[in-house]
Amino acid sequence: MRAVVYTTAWELELRERAEPSAPVHDEVMVRVRATGICGTDLGIIGGEYAAKPGVVLGHESSGEVVAVGPAVRHVQVGDRVVIDPTFFCGQCRLCRTGRQNHCQRKGETETGVSADGTMAPLHKTTERFLYTLPAHVNFEEASLTEPLSCAVTGANQLRLRPSLRTVVLGGGPMGVLYAWVLAGLGLTGTLVERSAARRELCREVVDRRWTVAESLDEVCARHASDATPLDVVVDTTGRLAGEALTKLSRGGQLLLVGLKRHEVALDVGAIADRSLSVQGSIDSLDSSFATALHLIGSGVVPARRLVSHRLPLASFREGLALVGCDVGARRQGAPAAALKVVLQP
Repeated sequence: MRAVVYTTAWELELRERAEPSAPVHDEVMVRVRATGICGTDLGIIGGEYAAKPGVVLGHESSGEVVAVGPAVRHVQVGDRVVIDPTFFCGQCRLCRTGRQNHCQRKGETETGVSADGTMAPLHKTTERFLYTLPAHVNFEEASLTEPLSCAVTGANQLRLRPSLRTVVLGGGPMGVLYAWVLAGLGLTGTLVERSAARRELCREVVDRRWTVAESLDEVCARHASDATPLDVVVDTTGRLAGEALTKLSRGGQLLLVGLKRHEVALDVGAIADRSLSVQGSIDSLDSSFATALHLIGSGVVPARRLVSHRLPLASFREGLALVGCDVGARRQGAPAAALKVVLQP
């Protein structure tokens, strides 16, 4: 089968790979029908996030079951499913203390990072990491379950009230999904995106109670009498933490979810004196994944509207270019008029 294989930074290609072996025990073989291009994929390609050389990329995916092992009980051949790529063993110390997204086996089991992912026609996983799709949810929508579950996980770490002044930095898929999750919790706010083309897309898909702005300064100018006007900031860019900290009100919260190598100076005394909270979040928990699928299935999050482009797997370079990743030139740039690009193996 042909799969998108990563070798090292900026080195990836559509390569012939052997099909996964037949399922045994509780394993399930899934024919991948949709797999999204994710910011993590971009970080791996650009050398900002470590991945195993020779790994098949991709982790936001859905498909149909084509084979099952003898111990499988809850799915069967023909079922339409979405794959939770965040493997956890359930036995290590971190799993047993509620941190399954940091399972100590993650270094060998992380789909599309340390273990083969879903930018391929076939993917093998185990039964417990599959969720059956409602009949009305298509494969493309379902592929957004994983990034949405990450937003649910992150939002659950914040202390939220509807009256809090809220900003999400970055108008990519994660930023839009965070805005929808926060809107579902009753918060209104602003999504900040510097790309004019992407801002227009964001205005079409974010909750109608949210606004879209070009910069953090533009948002703060609305509260000119308050030097530190913001209560909650979610930074999906990985680049704006330093600026965001200067805008946080006393008791303000900064959630960092962008996987970028970026250092900022922290005034520990000021953080303590102003009661600021700085929190990181990555991946999802199993309860968040189930919640995300419910939000999509119930229409609370209009996942279908976020999918701007659908391409065959062989056009993966074109898909990457749409989100600002030029593999040939070895550079990351501004995205084109694209939100979520879905590949169809």
